[in-house]
Amino acid sequence: MLDTGPQSIAAVRVLRISVTDRCNFRCVYCMPEEGVRWLPKEDILTFEEIADVVRAAIDVHGIRRFKLTGGEPTLRHGIVDLVRMLRSIEGAEDLSLTTNGFLLEDLALPLKESGLDRVTVSIDSLRPDRFRQITRTGDLATVLRGLDRAEDVGLASLKVNCVTMRGTNDDELVDFAKLSLDRKLTVRFIEYMPLGDAALLRPTSRAIDASEIGPAGGCGAQDRGADALIPESEVRETIERALGPLAPFDQSKEAGVGPAKVFVLSKGNPKGRIGFISAMSAPFCSTCNRLRITANGILRSCLFEGGEVDIRPILRTPDPSRDRKIAVAQAMTDCVRLKPEVHSHHGNEQMSRIGG
Repeated sequence: MLDTGPQSIAAVRVLRISVTDRCNFRCVYCMPEEGVRWLPKEDILTFEEIADVVRAAIDVHGIRRFKLTGGEPTLRHGIVDLVRMLRSIEGAEDLSLTTNGFLLEDLALPLKESGLDRVTVSIDSLRPDRFRQITRTGDLATVLRGLDRAEDVGLASLKVNCVTMRGTNDDELVDFAKLSLDRKLTVRFIEYMPLGDAALLRPTSRAIDASEIGPAGGCGAQDRGADALIPESEVRETIERALGPLAPFDQSKEAGVGPAKVFVLSKGNPKGRIGFISAMSAPFCSTCNRLRITANGILRSCLFEGGEVDIRPILRTPDPSRDRKIAVAQAMTDCVRLKPEVHSHHGNEQMSRIGG
């Protein structure tokens, strides 16, 4: 009997590949101000190992869409070479990258020429001082130049991700929505997700629970800022009150196969679109179509919790009696079966290690 539903490998359409856990920002919702301990270099998958995983995904499971993430993927030395390597693999139909945009001004053209199809840039404030406060180290002008450069070199279907946080950037929702009026991009509002040690409130003193520690690294539990959540309904109401109704957009015409619900402003003849990713107020677990692999080779079935399978031993100490491609593919199948029916209210791992 064939498996069905999101716990079946047949439902997976996208493999998100974290190429590094390192980042040049310290965003308040992603990691503590002092940063986190980086993974040892020898633990990080090589480009050849990443390519082997991609071949297994394509050849055995028919997964043809791949998203490069981090940490910050542009910090991985040779990222342009990796894009070129993955682009050359037969069957890779869509290759995209999510970035904070800080290095994009210089990398946009080389990435495009190496075969990258699309890019998503994370921007959580359009006000320079606030942007600096949220990222702790970032510069908004540099990021915006990177976004412009990506558009100039022809990286199509640009997306801007904005994590909405009450008391932090909730007075900018309309400003972000207005970007879709004049630019051919999709602005996506992402609900704040309490993951790992990142939080907007002070940590509590309670001990780390064993359930919050996994092979991908684990983290200390704390009060993760639940009051920061702005549900999708409130964001939509704020935008519609200022700019008029949002009309549903044909999802088949939106690049990618992610969970965002996409709309377009009904007034003003907009060039772009507006999307909502609402993992907290409206979990989409029943239609989840993604599988993740961390920079150190941990397959992860869910952004929030558990369902982890370590494939680094398969990649580095293969059993001569087994086909390595088949073994990697089987690990993917096993991992997807571990997906929870509905994710928990907080995640057990740093966003910087699992790539969002």
